[in-house]
Amino acid sequence: MRILAIETATIEVGVAVADETGPLASVTARPGRRQAETLHPAIADVCRIAMITPAELDAIAVDIGPGLFTGLRVGVAAAKALAGALGLPVVTATSLEVLKAACPSGLGAVIPVIDMRRGEVAWLMPARPAPDVRVGAPAELATELAELAELAGLAGLAEGVGPVLLVGDGALRHRELLERAMVPAPVFGGTALAAPPVASLAVLAIAATKDGRCCDPASVRPFYGREADARINWSSREGREAVS
Repeated sequence: MRILAIETATIEVGVAVADETGPLASVTARPGRRQAETLHPAIADVCRIAMITPAELDAIAVDIGPGLFTGLRVGVAAAKALAGALGLPVVTATSLEVLKAACPSGLGAVIPVIDMRRGEVAWLMPARPAPDVRVGAPAELATELAELAELAGLAGLAEGVGPVLLVGDGALRHRELLERAMVPAPVFGGTALAAPPVASLAVLAIAATKDGRCCDPASVRPFYGREADARINWSSREGREAVS
C-alpha cells in the first residue's frame, strides 16, 4: 500500500509518500503565498525520490484544515484532482490531528494550536469521549488552559502527569499570553512543530486506509472553521452601511 500525502493547510507545503513501513520520501517548503507554484513540482519530486509513479499509488491523503484559506483550497483541489484522475480514494485528517500525532506519546497533554490570522486561533483540547475543534481569540484559549490547570489541581493531578505541551504556529505566535495562563506554565514545541508534518499525515493515512476510513474525492471539502475572509469583509461593510 502506497499513499501520497498533501499538506498545505498552514505555513508549510509538504508532500510525502509512505507505505506500511513508514514514510518513503518527503519534500517540504515554507513558500509564503506561493502554495500552488510549490505544491505541484513537489509532488513530482517526491514521486521521483521514492521511485514510484502516480499509477502505483493506492490513495491520496490531504489535510483539510482548519488553517489558511488559500492553502486549504490549493491542497484540497490538488488532492481531489489527482485522486479523481487516478481513480483513487481520499483520506482526510485535520491539521490539529496531524500536529498531535506528530508528538511522541508520554509527554503529557498535547494541545495543538493553529494560527488562523485575523486575531483567531484553532485548537484541540484533550477531552472525552472525543475532542472538539475550537476556534476563537487567543484569550479564549488562555481561559481554557487556566480552567484545565484548575481542574487538574482539584483532581490532584498537578504532579506526575507531565507538562501541557502546546504545538503549532498559533502557540508560538501567542506564547507570552499562553505561558501566563496556567501554573505550571505549558511547554512549547519548536519551529519543527509549527506546521503539521506531512510525514505524520502520511502515517495517519496508512492506518486510516487499512481501517477502510476513505472517501470519494467528490465528497472532500475544506474545513475552514469560520466564514471566508471575503464574506467577513462583506458582512462588516453591510453593517457599516446600515449604521450610516
